[in-house]
Amino acid sequence: MAIHQEDTARLRETLTQTPQVSIFLRPIAPPAALGLAGFAGSTWITASWIANWWGNDDSPTLFFPFVAFWGGLSQFIAGIYGFQARDILVTVINTIESPKAPLSLDDAGAFWMSIGLLYLLVAVGSLPAHSIYAQFPELASWFVVLTFFTWSAALAACARDVILAALLFCLAIGSTIACCLFSPDAGRHAGIKVAAYFWMASALLAWWRVTAYLVEEAYGADSRVTKFFPIFRTGFEKRAGYVVSGMGEPGVKRGVPKMVSEKTLLAEVEKDSNGVNHA
Repeated sequence: MAIHQEDTARLRETLTQTPQVSIFLRPIAPPAALGLAGFAGSTWITASWIANWWGNDDSPTLFFPFVAFWGGLSQFIAGIYGFQARDILVTVINTIESPKAPLSLDDAGAFWMSIGLLYLLVAVGSLPAHSIYAQFPELASWFVVLTFFTWSAALAACARDVILAALLFCLAIGSTIACCLFSPDAGRHAGIKVAAYFWMASALLAWWRVTAYLVEEAYGADSRVTKFFPIFRTGFEKRAGYVVSGMGEPGVKRGVPKMVSEKTLLAEVEKDSNGVNHA
């Protein structure tokens, strides 16, 4: 039976009673480490190709398997495990908005795999190839959607650490610039190359963040080796609790209309009770 906020007596009783069930949270390694590793590798390969550092127009038909599996499958798995780790940011980044397939698509782990399939069809001649430097409104419209989600993720990452936030801001800026593919003007060629450099910067930052995960686990948080790879955790992250209560998650605590702490709820109940007593 649901308990509404107006029912202060029952709400106080529910929050203070000893639960009749036990909930066990199974510790797992940070899924973000796997997702960012896949992101870094596939984004660097694709963005450096878009920037004309190497390769030719046929290169995507050769490196698409690496993008599809390294970038697509690994990030998709990381995103799914983000649910279990109770990490909304990781889940959204890796299953809804991970960047750069061979056509510079800024999209999900699942979409990386879709792009791999797309270039397989191009390789076997079932679909015609399309230059990334040509006017491409179908791709540009996708960048519009991903631009909004990536800026949202970047804003949320500001509560984590500077490296992750900078990574997502570079990604968001690149995605915003990539909307130039709507334009029929020749300037879009320079625009998409500028976007590629922002994506390459985000790939380097992702490598840095993954390295920090690796050395911190291997040597400990206070090791001299770990201090060579600072991530500059924010005050929000430093003050965050090691164990977070249910926050309305299905199977943990139901009936909470918004994400608030039990302490806040109890304070509100106490305030309401005092108001009734004084009246």
